[in-house]
Amino acid sequence: MASDLAPLSRRILVVLPSPMMARNFLRSGALTLLGMRSDTSITVVSPNPDDRTVVLEAGATWVPYFHPRRWRGDVNQWWASDILRWGRYLRYLAGLVLHMSLTYRFNTRCGFRGFASRLRQSWQQRKIYLREGLPMSRVFGFPWPRSRRLYELIHRVYYAGWQGFGPVDRMLDELRPDLIIMSMVQTHMVTPYAVAAVRHGVPIFGINGSWDQPTTKGPLCPGLQRIVAQNEIVREELVRYHGVDAERIAVIGWLQMDAFVRDNIPKRNTVCRRLGLSPGQRYLLFAANAPRLGLHEPEVFRDLIARRNAGALPADVVLVCRCHPQDRDWQRRWGWAVGLEGVIVELPDLGPLEHLAAVVRHASVVLASAGSINLDAVALDTPTIGLAWEDERLPYGDRPARSYELEHLAELRTSRGMMFARNLDELVSCCSRYLANPAADADARAELRQRYLHRLDGKAATRLVAEVEAVLS
Repeated sequence: MASDLAPLSRRILVVLPSPMMARNFLRSGALTLLGMRSDTSITVVSPNPDDRTVVLEAGATWVPYFHPRRWRGDVNQWWASDILRWGRYLRYLAGLVLHMSLTYRFNTRCGFRGFASRLRQSWQQRKIYLREGLPMSRVFGFPWPRSRRLYELIHRVYYAGWQGFGPVDRMLDELRPDLIIMSMVQTHMVTPYAVAAVRHGVPIFGINGSWDQPTTKGPLCPGLQRIVAQNEIVREELVRYHGVDAERIAVIGWLQMDAFVRDNIPKRNTVCRRLGLSPGQRYLLFAANAPRLGLHEPEVFRDLIARRNAGALPADVVLVCRCHPQDRDWQRRWGWAVGLEGVIVELPDLGPLEHLAAVVRHASVVLASAGSINLDAVALDTPTIGLAWEDERLPYGDRPARSYELEHLAELRTSRGMMFARNLDELVSCCSRYLANPAADADARAELRQRYLHRLDGKAATRLVAEVEAVLS
């Protein structure tokens, strides 16, 4: 392979460890723009085999994301391969525990209110987060959670090199990249690649994974030469909490929202046909969150259906539930609603962003719980409602409304550009207001676009590639 690469002067490795982040990057057109120069070789790492087709169409090479539990090993004997695989996996898990301690201490030292609020939740609730690798137990802060010296010691130990893995190192030896573009740069998922990059002296170009990550996911990985952010809010957080020089941060906008301003968004008739609706029929889009953030949602949706059937909402309004793209448990959570009259369930799908843009744009109202899809609605000027649910049957800390105490959502919660519902009566009232007047809050939505979605011009991918070119040159 080295001989094949010899004539090329630029080699780029793109590491996208999350299916959602991979979708956003690959569907934005950034990969095609990066590969426009004939002297450039690009290799993309992602966990979803379906990405291979998109990557190959852009003229790049796809490689599966390395995870020690799924990697079969490098020896012929099956028993030796299993021993090697499980040994690597145990080492990876030990690193995950240390990263959780690092994240706990980082969040505590920064004084993040949202993190402190989650620590006050019941053990039953926090177990859900723990299963996803989030440090929602005070065990990870023992002892002395605010100690700077202990934090720095754990940081040095964690990134000392023992979280490097042979297959990743050998890939870098073979590819010899000039630059690694890396998303999710605060997570344990990228650590094997970050350690390998530092070991090989390859600079990392970071893509901030999402608007919440600077205040939820712990410290940045080492080796970052430059990082791009969605908006000025994220940029300020990277400077304030992570100590990144402002000159090393570029605000490019939201990659996935480039699709929102293109001319190829399906028309309303196309969306209605796909959903099985009449061309002029109105629908409310209930955009379900991931299971850990949307435990309350099936009950809310069921009660909303009952209220619609009882006449609280216009009879012609269809309720469309869009399952979260990564909800593997959707049949248990949403299967009961399939086939109900006046109800449509869209199955989990990581498909083209134009489909998401179309179903959001043509909705009468978008309902969501503490998710970025509320901002998708704002981007497309669709009225939107946040489900800040105050379920009095739950302990105060476990109520879904507490999600709006997280730093990235707290300011949004007090904004005028969208409405928030704490219970079913408020939800029906909010829906009725927007159904009666779709232009309500339009001026305030424009203010939200300016604050959160600045430079919503379809050129985020172009700006990202320009920053990459500047680093390579």
